[in-house]
Amino acid sequence: TIDLGEPAGPRQILSGLAQHLPIDAVRGARVVVLCNLGSKKLGGVESQGMVLCAKGEGGLCFVTPPDGSAPGARVSFEGFEGEPEQNPKKLAKKKAWETCLPDLATDAEGVACYKGVAFATAEGKCTAAVKGAQIS
Repeated sequence: TIDLGEPAGPRQILSGLAQHLPIDAVRGARVVVLCNLGSKKLGGVESQGMVLCAKGEGGLCFVTPPDGSAPGARVSFEGFEGEPEQNPKKLAKKKAWETCLPDLATDAEGVACYKGVAFATAEGKCTAAVKGAQIS
């Protein structure tokens, strides 16, 4: 489960990362989660979000929020203002995730970006240890 600071409590989020990361790297990790895709069953178990990771020649790692970010802090992108779509069915119909995916990557400094614009919370930029990598 992952605490996103929601009144309903932590979300159950499945990731399939067990084959890539040791449990000690996963347990208690601060991560960036995509929350408005809608629930999906994986192996018969409901997953209520997607953990974002960077994967490249340097390996695989979580995209992490900046220090001081509260659980559930909203990630935004300068120049892409607006409110997140709350209806997962509309997102699925528009193929929003599939459309955004090619433009998600870490830069040479490890900053997580969408179309070259940093993922950011009020506390700063989101990063990943793997630089110049695709985010998914």
